[in-house]
Amino acid sequence: MGFKAILRILPWAIVLVLLAFLWLRRLSNYSTPEKFSIENTTVLQEIEALGKLELVKYRFKEVIEAEELAKRYLDLGIFYFPAGQDQKAILIAKGEAVACVDLTKLEAKDFQIEKDTIFVQLPAPELCYYKIDLDKSTFYDLKTSKDEKKAAEFIDKVYAKAEVQIKDAAQESGILADAERMAGLVLNPMFEGLTNKKVIITYKLKPVKLAPEGKDLLEK
Repeated sequence: MGFKAILRILPWAIVLVLLAFLWLRRLSNYSTPEKFSIENTTVLQEIEALGKLELVKYRFKEVIEAEELAKRYLDLGIFYFPAGQDQKAILIAKGEAVACVDLTKLEAKDFQIEKDTIFVQLPAPELCYYKIDLDKSTFYDLKTSKDEKKAAEFIDKVYAKAEVQIKDAAQESGILADAERMAGLVLNPMFEGLTNKKVIITYKLKPVKLAPEGKDLLEK
């Protein structure tokens, strides 16, 4: 091939090389950075170890008054025939409620990376548990049936009502909103330390107060 022929081909060769370079560069813009999957995997492994992250604990002291009237026959107001003994109790109950975020519900799709920022969508905070401390709770003015089975059932109902009151009190006091605030304070530093990026946390569902319990547990 002569020198003149090479000169004629050279400009076209240069154009082809430039087009190939531009095409490869444009194609790279649509590729997924390898770093994304590495960061995702690292974060997910860390949160799997945490499980349900307990964030806020409320302690309560509740006064529960309960009364259960025995069945009456020929009840005319003042005069009646009782079928058993009335039961009555005043319980000073101490207990606690704990709010948490269930990190086991997180998936890879809940993490979105945009340049130097990671957006994390957490599950809504929830009540992990609520309970009364039997050792620190005390009955006052306790009157129960001589029937041991009925007496035990009545006491169980009083304890159950105390637990419901603790749950309701925790929700009304804003425990879920407090858990949402604490989640950011606890998890932001951890995620930023793992990824070396700014982290913005949002929630799949905003915490809401659960519907109150239905009928009174002591109703007949």
